[in-house]
Amino acid sequence: MSDLLEEPLQKYYTNYVKKESVQAIKKITLHLMLKNLLEFIHSKDDLFANDFIQVGSIADGTKAEAVDELDVLVPLRKDKLQVVADDGNLGTFSIDEHVNGTWRCFSHDETILKLFELVTEYKKKYYEDNPFFKVRKKKITAGALPLMIDWIKIDMVLCIEDALQFSDVKWPFPKWLNGQSKWLSCQQQEHVRRMGIDMTCHGIQWRPSFSKIDAFLLGKIDSKGGYRKKAFKILKSLNGYYWTVDQLCENYRGKSRPFLGSFMMKILYLHTREKYPEDQQWESLGKSFCNLLEVLNQCCNEKRLDHYYQADINLFDRVADKTFQWLQEKIHNILEDPEEELS
Repeated sequence: MSDLLEEPLQKYYTNYVKKESVQAIKKITLHLMLKNLLEFIHSKDDLFANDFIQVGSIADGTKAEAVDELDVLVPLRKDKLQVVADDGNLGTFSIDEHVNGTWRCFSHDETILKLFELVTEYKKKYYEDNPFFKVRKKKITAGALPLMIDWIKIDMVLCIEDALQFSDVKWPFPKWLNGQSKWLSCQQQEHVRRMGIDMTCHGIQWRPSFSKIDAFLLGKIDSKGGYRKKAFKILKSLNGYYWTVDQLCENYRGKSRPFLGSFMMKILYLHTREKYPEDQQWESLGKSFCNLLEVLNQCCNEKRLDHYYQADINLFDRVADKTFQWLQEKIHNILEDPEEELS
């Protein structure tokens, strides 16, 4: 079956996924501009770190389309915080800071405003007459400051690194990050645990962020992904353009467009690496793509996609039965008639 997929997949990758080299040059230019920006901001207010952390699909090497947006974390330098979980699933947290001898809610809106003012000052000083450098202030509960540089949308997201050091919460890593992974060494699993859990602001609350761990596992440990990465990019492209909620069902009420969001896709990839840990299991594009489809089909059968970074969390726990049937129909169609489905 994988042999029949090989040629249609190669054509699809060449026509719809493969990037031009100019994208790499654009990425380097943006990095330099952002580094200079963060150094300026830090020189004015050392609450903000003097560099950014690139996250998202560009950082972990899974970008399936042209570079049109960039996600960066802006670490905040705080040494006295209280971090408390707001729910039993550890989905949201409250963070207090120590100011003038008392504890108060850490004011992310003040911080976003301060960041906006400093970026505006930087623009006036270095890019005042440049229409391709734009900064826009968002509503008060925004968790990120949006920039536009050379038509690239950039979200500067406030981040507290290893936030649980200020909490009594011990993060519940699953078994495959506690010594039982089939593809990660014990040292690599320990490194993930030692990286800690970052927090990014979301409205007036804070949420765990696994973006840095994503970048480490997919972008560094699995950087030479070869056919794995190509197959994943094809699946991600299909999911983004053709497996959309508009096709899913008329009365779909979810927010994700496409249904399988970027985070779910990466979790699927990591579980596929667990099931197929050996390089020879990914020796062709067709076989690699079939590996991903098989794990997705298994998740649909079990109605379960386990969180890769947190024990006892099913990311498919609220998915309707007809959604699984719809996804499995898509998988079946690709395997039965790849020329038609991938043209």
